[in-house]
Amino acid sequence: MPTEFFPSASTLVPALAVEIEERLVRLDQRGMERVRKEWRAGYLLEAVDALLQERARVLIVSGFPIGETFETDGPAGALVLASALRELGSEVALAGLPAYLAQLREGAALLGLENNLLYQSSSLESGADVSAPLHRAVEQFRPTLLVFVEVPGSASDGNYYNMRRQNISARTFDWEPLLSVCNCPSIAFADGGNELGMGRVGSALRQLDIEPAVSVTDHLVISDVSNWGVYGAVALASARVHRDLFPSLPLETLLQALNLSGIVDGVTGSTTPTEDGLPAARGQSLIRELRQLAASAIAGSDFPEHSIPEHSSSTVAEGLAESIS
Repeated sequence: MPTEFFPSASTLVPALAVEIEERLVRLDQRGMERVRKEWRAGYLLEAVDALLQERARVLIVSGFPIGETFETDGPAGALVLASALRELGSEVALAGLPAYLAQLREGAALLGLENNLLYQSSSLESGADVSAPLHRAVEQFRPTLLVFVEVPGSASDGNYYNMRRQNISARTFDWEPLLSVCNCPSIAFADGGNELGMGRVGSALRQLDIEPAVSVTDHLVISDVSNWGVYGAVALASARVHRDLFPSLPLETLLQALNLSGIVDGVTGSTTPTEDGLPAARGQSLIRELRQLAASAIAGSDFPEHSIPEHSSSTVAEGLAESIS
């Protein structure tokens, strides 16, 4: 690939990965801090290494149904990840249900990703079985890496549930077969235990009041909000390649575009530029924080305890902290 990868450039990188893991679950909204303590540390570094090593052709699946639409947690992360991978020279395809991809298009266009949808939803009849066109498109794309960002995962009874233990099987799709269809490494970003890939933490989910998913991916990144797990991965990847991989588009602008297409907050159900009930400013602050951590690792300095100011100088190391405000 055209971008150089520094797999062991600094002993700070493993420490950075653990620091990011801790920050991604510090709110502990849905018990992910407790799950992390019962599981193990180091998963973010493993996932990002796989992301960089297998980044030639990446298929990103997202879209968690909320009523008759979908939630903002998932699409924002998927688009930020797709943008970062494109900066690394990857071929990227965005996948989801036809109705979801139609809603994703406006946000994708803001990042120049409108042509990266795996298939055109307009070519499918409403209510049509998406399995055949999806599998055809996947076979043509030949992904080297499969990524799920906040996607429903099958429970032990074969059904799909939301965080309120409501059965949403009729509103989603059986994405698990993609694991064998793609036959490549896989990563999941999740935040509650009912998402595809969360089977990897096993017994750690027993403490949560949910219908846990049992499906397993090769790598799993947990966080308070699934989008945030992506932001953490992009920050760590930036440190790995010594280059800022975040898009310059403000998070709130991206969330507003998703709102305009009917995508809503997954907790409140409101058409607001929020992520699981948290304002865009909270996610934006986290992004600034993560970028400063990555910049400090590149510079070889200790990690700062606080997020960076709105504006900063643009030295090589500090350039990571500049473009999103």
